[in-house]
Amino acid sequence: MESDYIKESLRIKGFIDELLANKESGEVEFKSAKGGFPRAFWETYSSFANTDGGVVIFGVREKHGIFSVDPLNEATVTDFKKKFSDLQHDREKVSLPLLTDKDVVSEAYGDGYILAFFIPRATRDQRPVYVGLDPMTGTYRRDHEGDYRCEPSPVSHIVYQSDTFTSMGCT
Repeated sequence: MESDYIKESLRIKGFIDELLANKESGEVEFKSAKGGFPRAFWETYSSFANTDGGVVIFGVREKHGIFSVDPLNEATVTDFKKKFSDLQHDREKVSLPLLTDKDVVSEAYGDGYILAFFIPRATRDQRPVYVGLDPMTGTYRRDHEGDYRCEPSPVSHIVYQSDTFTSMGCT
C-alpha cells in the first residue's frame, strides 16, 4: 500500500512539474494563495466550467513570467478545502457546486503542499455557471490564459437557446 502512495506522489509531482514547464494556459491556472483563499478563484471556476474545464493550482507563484512552487502549509490546505466546500454550496457565491472531494487534491510538494482543483466542463443543462446571483453579470469564459466576463447577450443565448458559448461579448 505504501508503494502505491509513493507512485501516486511521484505522478502528482511529475504532473505539477510538467504544468510548471508549460506555464498557464486555457486549462491551467496557478495561484500563490499565500495571502488567503484567492477571491479571483470563482471567476476562474466559472470560466473553466463554461468552456473546456481545467485545473486551478494553489501553491504556485508567478514573478516576471516565471512560475515556481510556493507551497502551502498543511493547516492552510485544510482550511482552504473547508472554505471551498462551504463556498461552492453557497448560491450567493456561485450558481452550482461542480466538484466532489475527489476533484480537490492536496499533495506534499517540496517543504509544503500544493492544492489542485480539477474543474470539469459543466453540462449543457448546467451552463452558464456564474459568480454571484445574476448570470447576466457573473458569467465568465476562458480564452487562452484569461478569464473574461461575458456581456448579457451571449449569456442569454446560452440560457435560452444554445449548448455552446461563443466568445462574442466576453470582455
